[in-house]
Amino acid sequence: MQDIGFVFCPKSIAIVGASSDPDSRTNQNFLQPLLDCGYQGKIYPVNPYLSEVMGLKAYASILDIAEPVDYVVCAIPVPLTPKLMQDCVAARVKVVTFFTAGFSETGEEEGITLERELVRIAGQGRVRIIGPNCLGIHSPQMGITFEPCSREGGHVGFLSQSGGNARELIIMGAERGIHFSKAVSYGNAADLNESDFLGYFARDKDTEIIAAYIEGIKQPRGFLRVLGEATEAKPVIILKGGKTEAGEGAVTSHTGALAGSKETWDALCRQRKVIQVHSLGEMADTILAFSYLRPPRGRSIGIIGIGGGASVQAADDCENASLIVPPFHQKLRRELRKFTPPAGTGLRNPVDTSADVYWDPASFARTAQLIADYDGVDVLFVMLNALFAVRRGVQTLREQIEAIIEVGKGTDKPLAIVLRTAGVIEAEKLAHEVQGRCLKAGFPVYPSVSQAAQAMNHFISYHENRGL
Repeated sequence: MQDIGFVFCPKSIAIVGASSDPDSRTNQNFLQPLLDCGYQGKIYPVNPYLSEVMGLKAYASILDIAEPVDYVVCAIPVPLTPKLMQDCVAARVKVVTFFTAGFSETGEEEGITLERELVRIAGQGRVRIIGPNCLGIHSPQMGITFEPCSREGGHVGFLSQSGGNARELIIMGAERGIHFSKAVSYGNAADLNESDFLGYFARDKDTEIIAAYIEGIKQPRGFLRVLGEATEAKPVIILKGGKTEAGEGAVTSHTGALAGSKETWDALCRQRKVIQVHSLGEMADTILAFSYLRPPRGRSIGIIGIGGGASVQAADDCENASLIVPPFHQKLRRELRKFTPPAGTGLRNPVDTSADVYWDPASFARTAQLIADYDGVDVLFVMLNALFAVRRGVQTLREQIEAIIEVGKGTDKPLAIVLRTAGVIEAEKLAHEVQGRCLKAGFPVYPSVSQAAQAMNHFISYHENRGL
C-alpha cells in the first residue's frame, strides 16, 4: 500500500473555481479557512475570469502557475473536470480533491462514466483523487482545513465519507476538547478510499485514536486486512451509515455506495474488535474517554451527586450500559455518615449527598475522596449541576470543580465529571467555562450520565479485549 502521508502536508494549494464573492461556497469552504488558519504554503486561486481573489493573484488555469502545485481543490462544473484533470497530470499535481458533485452518486450512467474517466486520466500521471463529492483534508497543524479552527493538533485521526459529518465532528470536538491529528472527507471514494485512509492512520505516529464514518466499502478484502492491522495498533471507533433499509437507500443517493447488511457489519466489528457507535455524539463521547481517561481496572463504578431521582436514574443508566454499580460496604457508609445527615440522603451507591455537603466544596470533595480510595470501585462519576449553581452561586461550582480535580489527580482511577444544565442558556455558558478548566486538568466532561456511561462501556470493553 502506497504511503499517502503527502496528501496531508502539501506545500502549495490551488483552488480551482475560486470566486470574487467572499461568501461563495468555494471561498467559505476552502480559501477563507486557509487564510484564517494561517496556512504557510503557497495559495493559488484559479479562475480564468479574474485577476485577483481575496487579495491573492488569480490564475487562468493550473498550467499558468509557474511553481509546483501539490494539492488542487476542484469546485467547477462537472463537464469541465476532465480538462482540469488533464491539466493536473501535465502540471504533475500530487492530489486533487473534487468538491464538485454529480458523478457516480447520482446513479446515472453519465456521472458514473465521467468519474471513471477522471480516475483513468489521473492514473496517467499518478495523480491521486479524493472524492468526488467531498471536502478533502483537514490538517490543523499545517493550517489546512474546511472548517476554521485553531491550529492546535491532537491525536485523533478521522475519516468520513460524509463532508457534513466530518465538519460536525470537528466543530463538536473543538467545543468538547477533542483535537485532531488529521481528518479527511472522501465522498465517493473513486480513488483513495476508506482502506487507504484507515491504513494511513494506523501507521501515522501523530494518530493515537482512529474514528471513522463509513457508508460503503470499496474493496472488502483489503478493508478487512487493513481494519485488522488498525485495531491491533489503536482504538478504532466506527459509525456505520446505512444499517437500516431507509438508511441504505439514503446512502445510495448520498455517495452511491453499497452499504451492506447490518448483520454482516456487526459480525465484522465483533471479529475485528471495532468500537461501534450509533451517532456522532456517541462517537465524540467515546473519543473523549480515550483522550483523557486513565486505563480502567474493571467495570465497577462509584457515583456521587445530589438528588434522589438523579441518583436512581444514574444507577439505571450505568447498568443499562453494562457497568456495575455495587453497593458500598458498611465501613465506607459509616465514614460517609460521619458528615452526611441521614434525612434526604443515600449512601448505598450512588451517593446522594445532602445540600449541606453538596454546597460545601470541602465536604463534597471529602465524599469523592473516600469513594476514590475505596477498593470496591474502579471508576468514578461526579455529578454536578450548573443550573443549581446559576441560581445559588457560580463561585461554589468553580470551587467544587477545583476540589474534584485535586481528588482526580490523587487517584489512579478514571474520573469523569457529569455537568447537567437542563438546557438553560446561563447554565450552558457556565458549564462551558468550567469544562475548559476540567479539560485543562485532564478530566472529561459529559452532559449526562447516560452519555458518560456508554462512553465508559466502550472504553472499558476495549481494555478488556486487550487484557486490561
